[in-house]
Amino acid sequence: MLVCVYKGRYRWVRPSGRFPASGRVFRWRAPSAAPGAALIIGAMAAVYPVVKDHPAVPLGSIYAGHPPVSRIAFPSGHEGWLVTRYEDVRTVFSDPRFSRNLLYPGAPCLIEPGDFSTGEHSILNMDPPDHTRLRRLSAQAFTVRRIAALRPRIQQIADELLRAMVAHGPPANLVEAFAFPLPTLVMCELLGVPFAGRARFRRWSRVIVTPMQHDPAEVEQARRDGAEDMAALVAEKRARPAEDFLSALVHARDEDGDRLTEPELIDLATQLLLAGHETTVSLIGCGVVLLCRHPEQLAALRADPGLTPGAVEEIMRYDGPVDSSLLRVALEDVPLGGVLVRRGEAVLAHVGAANRDENVFPSAAEFDIRRKDAPQLGFGHGIHFCLGAALARLEGEIALRTLVDGLPGLELATPPETIGWRPPLSVRGPEEVPVGWAG
Repeated sequence: MLVCVYKGRYRWVRPSGRFPASGRVFRWRAPSAAPGAALIIGAMAAVYPVVKDHPAVPLGSIYAGHPPVSRIAFPSGHEGWLVTRYEDVRTVFSDPRFSRNLLYPGAPCLIEPGDFSTGEHSILNMDPPDHTRLRRLSAQAFTVRRIAALRPRIQQIADELLRAMVAHGPPANLVEAFAFPLPTLVMCELLGVPFAGRARFRRWSRVIVTPMQHDPAEVEQARRDGAEDMAALVAEKRARPAEDFLSALVHARDEDGDRLTEPELIDLATQLLLAGHETTVSLIGCGVVLLCRHPEQLAALRADPGLTPGAVEEIMRYDGPVDSSLLRVALEDVPLGGVLVRRGEAVLAHVGAANRDENVFPSAAEFDIRRKDAPQLGFGHGIHFCLGAALARLEGEIALRTLVDGLPGLELATPPETIGWRPPLSVRGPEEVPVGWAG
C-alpha cells in the first residue's frame, strides 16, 4: 500500500491504484534513495514527506537526489516548493523576500494546526523589525562569554550523569540516563526554570515537537499547557527575581513594555526552553548511534580528542536533529534554482538534503568526522540562525568526549535497526538508545 494526497488528505492506495477521479499513481525514485524509498506522485505534486522503508533513514539521504526545486504537497493539503541544493537553501534562509510570517488568513502550513513555532508571538514567526527587537533581547543569554563560562558546570553535570550510568551498569538507555538530563538541566539553570518540573514540561514539549504523532487538538492543548506553565513562572520571577535570564527578560518587559510585550515574553521563554533542550537531546542520541554504527570513526574519536568539534559538525550534517526547516512564503516573485517562485507560494528548504549536496560536501553519503571545511546548515542561516548554536556545540562536544572517555567499549546494546525514531516533521532523533560498555 502507498500513500497519496487527495483533496488535502492522505489516502492509502495500491501501487497500481488511482486517485479518485484523478490521474494514475506511480513511483519516482531518487538516484541516492535508500532501497524501497519512493515519492508518490499524483496530479501535479509529490507527497511530502516521502514514505520510508524504515524511520532510521534520514530524509536528507533521499531528497539529496531530488530535483533542486520541485512542487510538493504537504500533509495539510497545501502545496509548495521543495528546495534541496545547498546554495538555494542558503538563499531561502537569508533572502528577505522569503518570509516566516505565516499568520495571515489562508497562509500555507505543513500540517494542521501548524508547526511548533506557530504561536502568534513566536520569534520564529517574525520578520524584521519585530524579529530584530526580540532577537536582540534573547541573544543576551547566549553571548560568547556567557556560553564559555558555562563549560565547567556542563562538564560537572556530564560527569555526574556518567557516574550514575556506571554505577547502574550496562545496559542503559542513553536518552533517559544522559542525553535528556544534560541539556535540560543546563537550560533550566540558564533560564531559571525549576528542574523538578521537567516531567511536566517534557510532556508538552514532546507533543509540540512531534505533531505527526498527535491529533491537532492534542498539539493545541500542549501549547496551552506550555504557555500556562511559563506564565506562572513569569509571575514568580516578577515577585521574586533571581540571577537568571528569565528574570532579566521580566525586568526588560516591566521597565519598557515597548521592548517586549507580555505575550511575547511568555512565548519567547517557552521557545527557548523547548528548543534549548529538545535539539541537543537528539544531537547526542543521533551522535552516539552514528559513532557506534561506524566503529572506525568511534575509535578515531577516542584516540584523538582534537576530532571532537569536527565530530559534532559531521553529526549535524549527516543526520542531525533538523532534517527539514520551517516553512516560508515568497513576498514577491523570486527566481530560484531554475524556477520562478510566485508571490504567496510556500517554500520548504530541506536542510538534510542541502547537507548532502556533493558540490559542497564531496562523498556526502559517507560519515567522516575528519571532514574539513564543512559549513553544515543544521543550525540554519541568516536572521533565524539558531540562537543557541554555540551552546549546543559546547554541550555536544562535552557529551561526546565524556561518553567516549568514560565508557570504554561503548556500543549499541541492540541491533541498530530495532531502535525507534521520531516520525518525519519532528525534531529528528532516536526514541531510545540502549548502550553497553566494558564493565
